[in-house]
Amino acid sequence: MTPIDLAFARAYHALTMLVASNPALVGFAGWPLALPSQKPGRPIPAAEILKAWSDGHIDATLHARDAIRDLTDYADWQQTYTVDEVGEDFLNRYGWFELVGPEGHYRSDEIRAYIAYWGENLYYPWHLHEAEELYYILAGEALFEAEGEPPVTLRPGDIRIHGSNQPHQMSTGNSPVLALVLWRGAGLTGVPRMGTA
Repeated sequence: MTPIDLAFARAYHALTMLVASNPALVGFAGWPLALPSQKPGRPIPAAEILKAWSDGHIDATLHARDAIRDLTDYADWQQTYTVDEVGEDFLNRYGWFELVGPEGHYRSDEIRAYIAYWGENLYYPWHLHEAEELYYILAGEALFEAEGEPPVTLRPGDIRIHGSNQPHQMSTGNSPVLALVLWRGAGLTGVPRMGTA
């Protein structure tokens, strides 16, 4: 097994164990047995920041957080938005990759499991998508707002669910945030749209 394969296997295993130990995560989307696919890595500036960040977790999320940090050099990092939509600073300190899903490092048509990172003092504007979504915080904290719900600051181990096409936004303060983001249902292969409609 190559170092890259080992890093992904460790992250997949860590998240499998995390999901299995949390009834809310299992209940939202389950966790498929998925086979790895060969995807080249794609670096972004935020991956280097994440790799250097070593706090903000709890005991329950430490193993998953460390496994994710260990594969940052190999992940197919993405950025959904443009400079015009979110600004250059946002793009320099934000990114995600699909660990499990139709285009993931592990292929599945049942769910999408993203790993997402936002640096400190970032505002993620109102957006929505057809798929239902669950955020599980692995490290750090952020203020989450969703239409029809009170704002809440989420910390490691906390969960927030967004319904289909429910507008939501997020802001980080003095801490970055690292999250496992699960998508299920209709719109699984869609992308977020900026705005509230």
